[in-house]
Amino acid sequence: MDYEEYKEHLRADIAAQIEKLCCQPVLFVGAGLSRRYFNAPSWTELLQQLANECPLIDKSYAYYAQSCESPPQIGSIFAEKYREWAWGTGENNFPKELFDADAPADSFLKHAISSIIKEKTPDHLSDIDENWFKEISALQQIKPHAVLTTNYDTFLEKTFPNHTVIVGQSALKGMPFTVGEIFKIHGCVDEISEVIITQEDYDKFHKKKKFIAARLLSLFNEHPMLIVGYGASDPNVRAILSDIDEALALPGSLIDNIYFIEYDPEAEKKTSYASEKLIQIEENRSVRVKLIVTSDFEWVFDAFKSPDALSSIPANLMRAILARSYELSRTDTPKTKLEVDFQFLEGKLENQEEFAKLLGITTIHDASKTALHFPYSITELGQLLGGNSWHKADQLMKIVLRDTGFDMKASDTKFQQSNKVNKTVFHKYSEHALELLKKVETHQKCDPQWLD
Repeated sequence: MDYEEYKEHLRADIAAQIEKLCCQPVLFVGAGLSRRYFNAPSWTELLQQLANECPLIDKSYAYYAQSCESPPQIGSIFAEKYREWAWGTGENNFPKELFDADAPADSFLKHAISSIIKEKTPDHLSDIDENWFKEISALQQIKPHAVLTTNYDTFLEKTFPNHTVIVGQSALKGMPFTVGEIFKIHGCVDEISEVIITQEDYDKFHKKKKFIAARLLSLFNEHPMLIVGYGASDPNVRAILSDIDEALALPGSLIDNIYFIEYDPEAEKKTSYASEKLIQIEENRSVRVKLIVTSDFEWVFDAFKSPDALSSIPANLMRAILARSYELSRTDTPKTKLEVDFQFLEGKLENQEEFAKLLGITTIHDASKTALHFPYSITELGQLLGGNSWHKADQLMKIVLRDTGFDMKASDTKFQQSNKVNKTVFHKYSEHALELLKKVETHQKCDPQWLD
């Protein structure tokens, strides 16, 4: 297969996914895209520059990289060094409000991060090298349902100006579904208090990770997803894919609506191309996603452009319609009139199911019910039962099947609810399931009366 045949094969596959799911893609964007377009720093380069700018960091970055287990640990050390510098000879380098008694101690480091990245980020897209204009234009034409990113910079806000920016903990609030939003889950240069850089930041983030993961999983359930700007070993990619994999009926199976762009400057010269990417998310756990090998992103972005008339509607207007539909579902009588001048919407709006398909959502009732009453993946069940992964829960479910003939995964019950997306089935389990499996573990058998 030559490169042109490879591209045509992928275009057809992407088009089939978009047609099957009937909605716009979700983008998961990493620092590599900002680095590509305006030479934004990588995490390592950012820490190196922070080390160079603070006189109290008297050793090179390499010293800290050797002595610390992870970049967040380095961030914690640097936060303390910047605080000491700010309260000493570096006072003039920081705004006065950071010296208030209630200002977080790590604010000085995060202010420095904001300054470094703002200096690198172009004020306007037109300030970027014109060689990238066609590619960025193709990116804009995707008109994504939502954008997820761990980047701090404001490139995505400039690229998708009609999208609403949701920063940090704000992602935990509001409606249980979204359209036309940019989720900046690790913070933003414009809101330094939400920047996640230190070990303490990551510890707090992981405590609330399940809430964010639930919202992201709902996006994945209904949309094609394109991962761009990340390496396969990036901990952020591994974390997101780990959450998705935990919800799979068979962990480790192909996630066929997720595409991963792997940059290769020699892509056009190859004669064979892998169709899948195996990404290790834990020591003994991996996931498989669809792989796109390329040096040119323009044709990939073009392939994800939504062919539907929906792509012509500004994201902010679509979000307003969605928000209004949410409010109407919570009140008996609308208080104000909303008029939309798009005739093609009329037929969709008359039918509840068609309206839901148009917006790329499920009903609020179903989404809320699943999240509230079925909070556990099979992996989480296994861990709550004392195992390391899903195997322990699966073994106990087999005992239930052996003794009662009841398959906990087979149908929706008070123990389990499943949701099929394409060929992938997601199972979520309830407190009833957890209590049942605890009894089974204790007695190594299942009494049929326990199922009542």
